[in-house]
Amino acid sequence: METKELFRMKSNYREDMLVQGYRFGKGEKAACIAGAVRGNEIQQLYICSQLVKQLKELENKGCINANKEIMVIPAINPFSINTGKRFWGIGDIDINRSFPGNQEGDTTSRIAAGVLEQIRDYTYGIQFASFYMPGEFVPHVRMMETGFQSPSLANLFGLPYVVIPQTPPRGHQNPQLQLAEPIHRRLQRLHQQNRRTR
Repeated sequence: METKELFRMKSNYREDMLVQGYRFGKGEKAACIAGAVRGNEIQQLYICSQLVKQLKELENKGCINANKEIMVIPAINPFSINTGKRFWGIGDIDINRSFPGNQEGDTTSRIAAGVLEQIRDYTYGIQFASFYMPGEFVPHVRMMETGFQSPSLANLFGLPYVVIPQTPPRGHQNPQLQLAEPIHRRLQRLHQQNRRTR
């Protein structure tokens, strides 16, 4: 295991804001797994901590495929986790909605751009996301329609559903907010149908 600094933002009044990843194996950048992007995503942080623990054991046993590399980023937004806020700072900005980012933009946009620059070459990207609405949700894998998606690969996660929403046109405002409601309803309907057929 190697700890890698992915992004650092200097601070005049407190510690620098640092985003770190944990790299396992060496070679082709196979998969990058991101955990907490929002300050209240404690489950995502925990899952990544357990992944780091397991991958470290697997690497020590020589069980990671030769010439493959896996990166785990437990938290992209450690500042908000430390302050107990869902979003970033005074502006209450969602870093998750700032991707792909801009090196010359506001703080969250610079964080997004800096992290993306470090991870863009990985073949697969996995984000443990939270939902913007409170409630109970059916576990699922969400995979964007890009022309390269693979539902059979998503099925390997072992969750009951794979959802493939269409990618909105470039420049569309907050695409996740537009897609989230229909996906939520569709998953509820599928879950109810599944319960009736048992």
